[in-house]
Amino acid sequence: MECRKPVVEGFIILLLMGLMGAFYWAIRGTAGYGGETGGMLAGFGWALTWYTLSRLGKDAERRPYGHPWILLAITLGIGLGGFTGYGVYISWVKGLFYQNCPDLGRDIPAWTGYAMLFACGWHWGGNTGCFMAWCAPRRPLSKGDWVVRIAFGVGGAVAAALLVRIFPQLFLPYFHEGIYAVPEYKTCQRALLSIQTIAPHVGSALGFLAYEMVRKDWRAVGMILTVGLGFAIPFSVGGIWHTMHDIPFEIDWWKNWEMTIGLGGGMSLGLAFWLFNRPEATAPAPMNRLSLAFFRSGFPLWLPTANVLQGGYDGWCELHKVPTSTMGYAILVIVSVTPFVIAYGIQKRRAAFKEEYRVSFPVIAAFLGLIIAMGYLTSMPPQWCFGNTFLVTLYTVYIGVSAFLFCILWRRQAT
Repeated sequence: MECRKPVVEGFIILLLMGLMGAFYWAIRGTAGYGGETGGMLAGFGWALTWYTLSRLGKDAERRPYGHPWILLAITLGIGLGGFTGYGVYISWVKGLFYQNCPDLGRDIPAWTGYAMLFACGWHWGGNTGCFMAWCAPRRPLSKGDWVVRIAFGVGGAVAAALLVRIFPQLFLPYFHEGIYAVPEYKTCQRALLSIQTIAPHVGSALGFLAYEMVRKDWRAVGMILTVGLGFAIPFSVGGIWHTMHDIPFEIDWWKNWEMTIGLGGGMSLGLAFWLFNRPEATAPAPMNRLSLAFFRSGFPLWLPTANVLQGGYDGWCELHKVPTSTMGYAILVIVSVTPFVIAYGIQKRRAAFKEEYRVSFPVIAAFLGLIIAMGYLTSMPPQWCFGNTFLVTLYTVYIGVSAFLFCILWRRQAT
């Protein structure tokens, strides 16, 4: 029975991270949460969930990826992916290439769309996996090692960027016809810009992966591949949802695709947690004074919190057709900054300011509550339809089952 315990707990973590991921990624892309804003919301949610699970159990201090840097790694890794666009490839998976959507459609092999979605998922998860791997290297890195590591990532990004510019015909359908040089073909322009934007992200993840392989840090390699492929596969396979638009159901097929990505990506994070974040013989080295000061400032938590509040405000205004205002943003800044200023003052007066930095469970619960609240706020339009009701019901199921699984895990760790 004892040997089965880690397997059962690993399955619970896998499912919990996946279900919460389905919610996080469904909100990413909702009103107010497009691009990097939505990416950071999803990343912050996963980061908080990972950190919470890392703090469970009597051996929590010996988890290699259980310290506060993991909060930034996941948040910024997922947020970084939001700077790229991929909507142009949705028609490709249906075998259609538009020069100026919805006009001038032409046939292309559907695999080209799935391949491009795979690349999108790879860079989204791959760079996140790289940042996570940096949090617990097998061997400490010197300043020179960091220079080489960054050089590998930058070199990979530059090489990929040059590749798509020198040989665009390898990635863009009908490029030899010169259609991408025609300003009136807006969809062609979108595809060209998308390829050029995505390529450096893909290249950086490959470059960082190559560095870890050269260094023979196989745990880091495993982390990058697990998270990278864990996003790439559901990103690509989930594209099947976009071939179902002719089915007569009032369901948001795009949102189903997003929830598939969140479920698969979240499960890959859960698998990475189970494989690479188990307690080890010794605890990780404590943070140095500079790192402690950085986290004590509250900035690593304030940035994603302000981002979540801004997205919620923008999304609410969009849904209710209310214009945003400078006063509204000013109030958001005050609301987001004040708790961190107060918390900094309190901890500085207490002896806890000199101790190792930890984020308490009540604080984590407050952050997760904020994300969930903003998710519902931007998912409840003034006038409901079947699709809205269906999605909100699913969100409630995801969150409810995840809370139930967390309670089970908490009790198992306590015993």
